[in-house]
Amino acid sequence: MTRTDAARRSLRVARPDGAEIAVEVIGEPAHPVVLLVAGGESSMDWWRPEFCDLIATRGFRVLRYDQRGMGETTLGPPGTRRDGLPVAVDDALAVLDAAGASDAHWVGFSAGGWVAQLVALDHPDRLRALTLVSTSPTMFEADADLPGATDRMRATWASPLPEPDWSDPEAVIQHHVDVDRDYAGVEFDEAHDRAIWADTVRRSPGMHRDEGGPEVIEEAPRWRERLGGIRVPTTVVHGTADPVFPIGNGEALARDIRGSRLVTIPGGGHELPPAAWPAVVDAITGTP
Repeated sequence: MTRTDAARRSLRVARPDGAEIAVEVIGEPAHPVVLLVAGGESSMDWWRPEFCDLIATRGFRVLRYDQRGMGETTLGPPGTRRDGLPVAVDDALAVLDAAGASDAHWVGFSAGGWVAQLVALDHPDRLRALTLVSTSPTMFEADADLPGATDRMRATWASPLPEPDWSDPEAVIQHHVDVDRDYAGVEFDEAHDRAIWADTVRRSPGMHRDEGGPEVIEEAPRWRERLGGIRVPTTVVHGTADPVFPIGNGEALARDIRGSRLVTIPGGGHELPPAAWPAVVDAITGTP
């Protein structure tokens, strides 16, 4: 797919605990903002530049950023490292502030969808619209009415692949591609996935292996029963073959959020390959 090379600039957002978030801004300053919130342990590269350009060329300013400990976003100095859903919410709001935006159309994928749901509930003035992709109405064990991860996915988690040689960039890229293969739907777009990890490893050769992990994990309270209070235009996008959150999770979200609509990606898994971009971009840019 051809790049349009919309206007781009980089930001660094310092957090109170010493972490620094790497952000890229794509598009013109006067345009309304689309904030892309990826899943846990994802770099901004997960949102491909071409995908961002498709949104920007429809008259939006796009923000994408590295999650903590990914890409060029650091965890901060030892003794202060924090993580968890409340931290992710605060980071996303800080990104929006750094870009000088009072509100945005929030797009959340997987765990990023949990972040976006909490912002919609607790900071409704910071949203103008909401798109939830491949996510669920709860981060806890699936409710009785929600299908849990597929047997294939559970088997993958139970027997993780051995770690690669972290000093070998090609081995690290291949490792992540092999892991992601099990998250795909009917078809796995290996070239797309490899491009994500090639860019991530290029920008962060050590993959933060020397930083260790966070010392504090902040927990979030259950929020599903509050979803009826979301009042912004909402679209739920979900693959019909998602092995992590099977389609019933997206259907439940669309029921729980009043007035929302459900867009399905036939054969789509827990992923966002180029084949799904037209439907997702339309969902984002077709909402005021």
